Amino acid sequence: MTNGRNILSILIILSIAFLSYFNTFTNSFHFDDYTYILKNEGLKEYFQHPFSFSFILSNLHHRSIVFATLFLNHSLDGFNVFGFHILNLTVHIITCLLIFLIAKEILSINLFLKTSDQSKIKLNIPLISALLFAVHPINTQAITYITGRTTSLAVCFYMASFLFFIKGIIQNLPCKILFYALSIVFLILGFGSKIIILTAPVMFIVYYLFFTPLKATFFKRFFECKFIRIIIQTIAITSPFILIFMSNHLNLKDIHSFMDDWAFFLIHNMNRGFEFLEILRPFLGKLIQIGSMDNLGISIYLLTEFKVIVFYYIKMIFFPFNQNIDPDFPVAHGITDAGVALSLGVIVLCLFAGIYFYKKNRLIAFGIFWFFITLLPTSSILPLRDTATEHRLYLPLAGFIMTIPLYLNQFIVRYKKSSFKQLTYFILPVFLLIIVFSTLTVKRNFVWKDEKSLWSDAAEKSPRLSRPLNNLAEAYEKKAAYQKAIDSLKKAISLAPDDEYAHNNLGTVYGKLNQFDLAIKEYLHVLEVNDKFTEAHYNLGKSYEMKGMLDEAVQEYLKTIRQQHDFYQAYFNLASIYSKRKSYKEAISTYQEFLEYKPLYPAAYFELGKIYIKTKKTDMAFSYFSKALKLDSSYVPARIALGNIFMMRGSYDDAEEFFQQVLKLDPDNIAAHNNLGLIYLRYKNKPSQAVHYFQKSLKINPSQPDAKSVMEAIKKILNN
Repeated sequence: MTNGRNILSILIILSIAFLSYFNTFTNSFHFDDYTYILKNEGLKEYFQHPFSFSFILSNLHHRSIVFATLFLNHSLDGFNVFGFHILNLTVHIITCLLIFLIAKEILSINLFLKTSDQSKIKLNIPLISALLFAVHPINTQAITYITGRTTSLAVCFYMASFLFFIKGIIQNLPCKILFYALSIVFLILGFGSKIIILTAPVMFIVYYLFFTPLKATFFKRFFECKFIRIIIQTIAITSPFILIFMSNHLNLKDIHSFMDDWAFFLIHNMNRGFEFLEILRPFLGKLIQIGSMDNLGISIYLLTEFKVIVFYYIKMIFFPFNQNIDPDFPVAHGITDAGVALSLGVIVLCLFAGIYFYKKNRLIAFGIFWFFITLLPTSSILPLRDTATEHRLYLPLAGFIMTIPLYLNQFIVRYKKSSFKQLTYFILPVFLLIIVFSTLTVKRNFVWKDEKSLWSDAAEKSPRLSRPLNNLAEAYEKKAAYQKAIDSLKKAISLAPDDEYAHNNLGTVYGKLNQFDLAIKEYLHVLEVNDKFTEAHYNLGKSYEMKGMLDEAVQEYLKTIRQQHDFYQAYFNLASIYSKRKSYKEAISTYQEFLEYKPLYPAAYFELGKIYIKTKKTDMAFSYFSKALKLDSSYVPARIALGNIFMMRGSYDDAEEFFQQVLKLDPDNIAAHNNLGLIYLRYKNKPSQAVHYFQKSLKINPSQPDAKSVMEAIKKILNN
């Protein structure tokens, strides 16, 4: 009977989750999806190392597990959004099922605790918890947003690791070792997804303190041992560095600035309770590379996060309305800020509630502490670019969600009326809440339909911010709605006159409209504000080049390269200018530098081949054209160039074959038609076929540069 109920519960979770996200499968890529997926050069490296276990392990700090899933999507269906959304939803559903299993496991373990009374459980806590998490609209950013996979995947591994840990506690020794090993494996996989996994060991300790059956003599003696207490506290505080140690043995060299700031804080705030951390000082010191805070200082960020936790995160859990990808949340003015004082009061009350429920209902207490502990990486002393974002609630909600049906169950137990009234007053509202949340999720998914709908929504809800307008302009630009893009960017600039991104984007739009003087004006304004804005130097160089101001263009491309050595587009454009000026030595050298960063780019080999043709080095040209064609067999310019070389060498059969292949790829290619006509006329004595190709060429483009000579050739053939 129990197995049947479990299967039914799982089917309900699957169905409700699918119905809540059925309208996401055709939603477009958004925002960071372009840089993180579509244009990510690092991702292409993963495509060249398929299923390389060692490669994935050695790049965990670069989120290699996430890249592996992206590689899977790309292998199955290219960059079709459908596959990406299916995998995102699958990860979310697995997380919901893990919440279901974790809730069942904890409720089962509660039988060993003095505070438990299984007979008082009136609601299906695991099912309701999983359903609430499955349909909660605040999770849409972590699921509907494809790049949100970094969060949802990390949380999925987090919950799997947590499940195996809590199951391992009550197993016999062989199974205990197996379960703990699996827990560690999922912990490592989570670390390869996102660094939020680092709070997992802390939650393991908290769970151990809350739910280990201390009534047993062995556990009681073990836990009450002072030495064991010290070890547990040490592990809890140093748990993030355990993963760093593991990373070093997996060839992980770089740790996120998140860890640097954490290490800095611990070193400079060692009080009497943490003297034992002194032994870690040399290790921690190596981690510290404090950079400038682009936005907020530590203290202001912390005070602001107090407000964010109460007035945004907690509010959005219970009242998930007016969601916004770019919320305009007010920054704290200092400790005297009334909002900060009120927020601190609410947070303290919540923590006291956790302490109160420790004896009344430990699962409620555990959910409260889970919420605040898992928020620490993003809502404490480590300033991040955005003070509030929806996806940061995905992990805190995963544990906290169990407290909602449990707290409701408390009321049901105390309500002494009939079962029918209990159903009416308490159980039906739960399912009504699930329906409301699911409806809000579906509605929010429609907002994520494309970039225009998403950023129009954000611009409307955050009218004082320039970023939504800037991103909305980019959406218009991609659809060639240039005037709308200009209007949006001008509005963004009116809100933030020195917004360098808005000015840079406005210059880009003007460039696409061939209004290069206006584009140059915008780029120069950007560089007045920030001369280190590398992209503006590059864009300014492009505008100068398009206006024929080659000296100025060269200077801007050189500045681009000096500021960012791997800005490969600048090398390519710079080499092109050198080639136009017949500075072939500099052009060759610059193309070679470009190929160091983009060795699989056929156009660079083609351009090198053109230079060697101009310098009469036909064999070198042939080699480079062949490399271009090897990299891309459909690269028509290289195939035509090789056909021309075969004609120069007198290999007319080979030339004919190459030009015929060109016409298979590009039936309207004028050069191929004309060259075939020439081969049949001069070298193969097939005038009728020559006429056929010449006439086809003129039909495609009667005003082509060689039209006159082609017509004369046709007349000469026909007159003979």
